[in-house]
Amino acid sequence: MNEELDELRRIAYSDKDYLLQIQQRESELTNIPSLKIGYNNVFGYYIEVRNMHKDKVPQEWIRKQTLANAERYITQELKEYEEKILGAEDKILVLETQLYTELVQALSEFIPAIQINANQIARLDCLLSFVTSAAENNYIRHVIADDDVLEIHQGRYPVIEKQLPVGEKYIANDVMLDSGTQQIIIITGPNMAGKSALLRQTALITLTAQIGSFVPAESTHIGLVDKIFTRVGASGNISVGESTFMVEMNEAADILNNLSPRSLVLFDELGRGTSTYDGISIAWVIVEHIHEHPRARARTLFATHYHELNEMEKSFKRIKNYNVSVKEVDNKVIFLRKLERGGSEHSFGIHVAKMAGMPKSIVKRVNDILKQLEADNRQQGISSKPMAEVGETREGMQLSFFQPDDPILCQIRDEILNLDVNNLTPLEALNKLSDIKRIVKGK
Repeated sequence: MNEELDELRRIAYSDKDYLLQIQQRESELTNIPSLKIGYNNVFGYYIEVRNMHKDKVPQEWIRKQTLANAERYITQELKEYEEKILGAEDKILVLETQLYTELVQALSEFIPAIQINANQIARLDCLLSFVTSAAENNYIRHVIADDDVLEIHQGRYPVIEKQLPVGEKYIANDVMLDSGTQQIIIITGPNMAGKSALLRQTALITLTAQIGSFVPAESTHIGLVDKIFTRVGASGNISVGESTFMVEMNEAADILNNLSPRSLVLFDELGRGTSTYDGISIAWVIVEHIHEHPRARARTLFATHYHELNEMEKSFKRIKNYNVSVKEVDNKVIFLRKLERGGSEHSFGIHVAKMAGMPKSIVKRVNDILKQLEADNRQQGISSKPMAEVGETREGMQLSFFQPDDPILCQIRDEILNLDVNNLTPLEALNKLSDIKRIVKGK
C-alpha cells in the first residue's frame, strides 16, 4: 500500500540479494571473475580484488585497504546503499507507525460495525470448532440440567483418544455422581491402570458440556457445576521453599475453603508427599469433611493408593468404592482400564517396576520384602526382620557377601543363568567375565 515502505523493507531485509546483483554486475563490467563484496566495521561495504586483477580496477573506485594478496575499494554506489541500509529500519518503524495511526483514525467512525463483525466472526469460529471436533470424533449432544446429578455413559478422554495407535480402541467408562446416593467415589487400582485419565476425562466432559460443545460419550446428564477443583500431579516450588507436600496441602486447603454442593472435586493421590499414616489420616479426614459438612457436599472423585480408604464405604452412606480393573495372567499384569464396582487391594507396583526394566534380582528381593511385611501385617519396618535374614554388620546396614539372598550374588546368578553357553564365543565369554568382575568390585 506504500511504495516507500516496500523499498525500505527491500533494502533492510533483502540486502544480500542486492549486493549479489552489484557484485555480479561489476564482475562482468571489469572482467574480474574473483571480485567479491564484503563488510567490516571500519569502513563498511567494500569491493575486494585480488592483486593479479588490480590493473583492471576502474579509476573512480577508491582504495581503502591493502592486504597481502588483495586490495579493497569502496564506490559511491556502495556508500549510498550503506547509508540506506543503516537508516532503513528506523525509517520503517516511523513510517509503519504513521500508516497505522492513519488507518486507526480512518476506521474510528466504523468502530461499532467492526466490533459487531469481530464478535460474530469469533462466535462462528468457536461454533465451527465445536462442530468440526464433534463430527470428526463422534461426540454427542448432552443434557444440561439444574440438578446435582452428573451421569456419563461410556465417556472418553478426548486427548488420549486422539493419540492412540491406529486400530486401538479407547476403553470408555461410566461415571455417576449425585448428592443423595453416590456423592464420593474412591477409586483404587495400580499405577498405569488409568485412574488419572478417568478423573481428567470427567472434568473435561463436564467443562466441554457447559461451554456448549458436544462431548465424547454415548450419553450424558450434566447437573450444573459452579466450579471444578483439581488436586492432581506432583510439583514443588523450590524457589520459595515449598515442597511437593506443601503445594498439595495449599491446593487442598483452597479446595476445602471454596467448594460448594454444586462443585466437582478431583483428588489424585492426595497425601503421598508425607508418611503413609499421615497421608492416610489427611486423606480420610478430607473425604469425611466433604461428605459430612452441609456446605461442602461436592461431587467428588478421589483416586488413591491408600486401600485403607475403602473402609470408609462401610461408615459413610454416600461414599462408594470403585477400582480400575487389571488382570493377572502368568504373573503378568494386563491393564483392562475399566472402572468396576468395589475396591482394589493391590497396587501391582512390583509388576510396574519389572515392566520398567528393573534388574531381576531387585524385583525378586522386593517380592521377598513385601511377603515378609504382609506376613507381619506391616507392623514392623524393613530394618528388623527382613534385613536380619539377609545378614548384617554391627551397624545393621552392610549386607553379607556370603548370604544366599545377597543382591550382588543374585545379580551375578542372573547374569550366569541368562548366558547362552552353547553360542558364546571366547571373546564374549571374556567380556561377560569382566562384567561380573565389575559387579563384584562395585560391591
